[in-house]
Amino acid sequence: MRNQSKKLIATVFAIWAMFIGPIIAQTVSEIGSAELLQAEVAGVIDSLQTQEPPGTPETPPGEIMVASYYGGGFHGRRTASGEVYNQYGLTCAHKTLPFQTLLRVTNPLSGKHVTVRVNDRGPFHRGRDLDLSYGAAKEIGLVAAGVMKVEVEKIPDRSEAADLTLNQN
Repeated sequence: MRNQSKKLIATVFAIWAMFIGPIIAQTVSEIGSAELLQAEVAGVIDSLQTQEPPGTPETPPGEIMVASYYGGGFHGRRTASGEVYNQYGLTCAHKTLPFQTLLRVTNPLSGKHVTVRVNDRGPFHRGRDLDLSYGAAKEIGLVAAGVMKVEVEKIPDRSEAADLTLNQN
């Protein structure tokens, strides 16, 4: 009888974990969303008072990505681009962006930003889009959090910037 009770308890716990686990994971991944939501509401309220729609040029266009950082364990090793990784440099890893692409990464909670260069592939953790070097993560205050949602804007290189100015004329 005791063996059956243990099996029953284990089964109930496993079923409970299957249903509650994803809810807990979603809640943990959304930590900090309340601050972002408050900022969005403030933008809408401000737009009502100024007659400007939210998302005017004061708000830089960018994509929200989940960022983490990597450091000591990879320091001195070769990156996917072939250069040696320096954890104190301002670089990052992205799964698909071309090497040498410049990105402006902003911590939406503090407003701190850093310009990084893609020189590696990754991250290889589910749900993450960008791996910053330790130096870049420190610049925007990501080290303590470890993982956070950031705003990422691609900085056009010189040839793209020239194309943009030619197309505007």
